[in-house]
Amino acid sequence: MRQERITMFTKEQFIQSVEHESKICKHLFSKMPPGGLEYRPSPSQRSMLELLQYLTVIGATTVKGLVRNDWSQLGQDMENSKTRTADRFCEDMDHQVEEIRHLLQPFTNEELMQKDTTTMINIPVKMGEGLVNLALKFLTAYRMQLFLYLKGAGVTNISTANCWLGIDMPAK
Repeated sequence: MRQERITMFTKEQFIQSVEHESKICKHLFSKMPPGGLEYRPSPSQRSMLELLQYLTVIGATTVKGLVRNDWSQLGQDMENSKTRTADRFCEDMDHQVEEIRHLLQPFTNEELMQKDTTTMINIPVKMGEGLVNLALKFLTAYRMQLFLYLKGAGVTNISTANCWLGIDMPAK
């Protein structure tokens, strides 16, 4: 009997998830209070602006490292992110989605499931697993951090719907 390989997450589903995270980040960004870019929860944490800058590159930089099995560009990408401005955040998030789409375009679902690569700390991983467990989870985690930063900066009119769906809670 022939055993079929089950694909749990297709390339298109991954890209749709990245698009969803980007949409939520852009929605949350629209809730930025005046002076909010300077908000920093503690001296050792990123400012809101630094978090936004990081969000604009962490997904694509991670995908690039996994696809190329080469993390030598990571430091430079992080350094370059520091030049990004908040007024271009939404465009930068859109650009990141397109870069991820372009990086993954040559690969089939089967190749994503089977291609060997490594994480940034040189742990062997299949590329599809790395895409979900690194790139997608980084975007999700830092999106949640953005939500919490906004709350900490005094934004009181956001809720679970803003954080997980990228929408304002409908009026009751």
